[in-house]
Amino acid sequence: MNLFHSPIIRLFHLPSLLWLGLLAVLLWFFLPGCITRVDIEPSDFEEHLVVEGFITDEFGPHEFRITRVARFAGVLEGGVIEREEAEVRIIDQNGVSTPLRVRDLQRKEVFNANPPACTPAVTFARVQTNYLSPGNFRGEIGNTYTLEIITGNGNTYRSTPQTMRATAPIQSLQLRFVELPSLDPVIVPSGVEISASWQDPPDEENYYSWRVNGIYRINTSEANLPGACCLFDPRDNQARDCWINETDLQGNEIAFSDAQVNGQLITKAIGFVEDDGLRFASNAVPFDKQYYIEIEQYAISKEAYDFNQRIKTLQDIDGEIFDPPPLGIRGNINNIADPSEIVIGHFGAYAMQKRDIFIPASLLEFRQRFTRPCGDCRVRAGAQVEIPEPYR
Repeated sequence: MNLFHSPIIRLFHLPSLLWLGLLAVLLWFFLPGCITRVDIEPSDFEEHLVVEGFITDEFGPHEFRITRVARFAGVLEGGVIEREEAEVRIIDQNGVSTPLRVRDLQRKEVFNANPPACTPAVTFARVQTNYLSPGNFRGEIGNTYTLEIITGNGNTYRSTPQTMRATAPIQSLQLRFVELPSLDPVIVPSGVEISASWQDPPDEENYYSWRVNGIYRINTSEANLPGACCLFDPRDNQARDCWINETDLQGNEIAFSDAQVNGQLITKAIGFVEDDGLRFASNAVPFDKQYYIEIEQYAISKEAYDFNQRIKTLQDIDGEIFDPPPLGIRGNINNIADPSEIVIGHFGAYAMQKRDIFIPASLLEFRQRFTRPCGDCRVRAGAQVEIPEPYR
């Protein structure tokens, strides 16, 4: 799992208008019956520890993001979110502890060293990001796991124990071209909806979540575009062909309960791949393999499902002043010394079932306008020059 966007937590993808609306509600309570200036700075609001991540029954590394964010400052001031320095470990029911390490990346940047002339230069920066489990670590069905975090100030945070349950296998995937609602009479957003079918186990409550991953190919232009420089690393072969790996695409169903369909063969739309003008534009891949999709299906706990529903409710609020107040968004992680502290996030241990499919070009009734990107394609998120396994 490379780029990390947990299907269990999407709180900080909420629109800023939501937080502005919530702030307005607070000010309304602070000003009963009169108009008086109240000096409230965003930094006056307490900070929260935010934990994103889970383990599966596949070999790692499993990735966790642990940050500290001010409830209002983190959004209103442009997303001031800082990685929390901590010791992180996963402990099983036998007391065996597996430490996580900080991910250390070397980020490459190609920039114009001599404007207005297009003279490329390269810099490298080492970046420490998320926490990773060892590559040989995986959970086992029936075992119980606890996440423990010890922060730099000595506070210990611990999740409730999570038991890994088996996940029903995906029997098939179905694809459907869809147009999205739009007020623009000329540009109609579109993409491909993915549905999954599986047999739900009878006589038990089951809850599901998904992750949708994708791969596509891009070819960049080597000619400078008007008003822009197409910059390549001058030391090597000027990479113009890359494969882009997308992990946990937005727009997929994040939680589902079998309450109304217990024991049935379920078919449900669980993901969407939007045509952004690049994903379905390559002429360098076979006609029937325009875009590769891999679906990960998880059996999650009821508490994870409930947490997801609270997050979804917050996502659905459009930021009006009379929207409902924010729900309790604390998860299953607590400060051992101070259980009243609100920690946002939910640690899970989920068995995984996977299934993949290619989107053929023939499925698309039309394609969005394509503008060829320029410059070294390796600086794009998720890029690699090696041919990925599904296309070999």
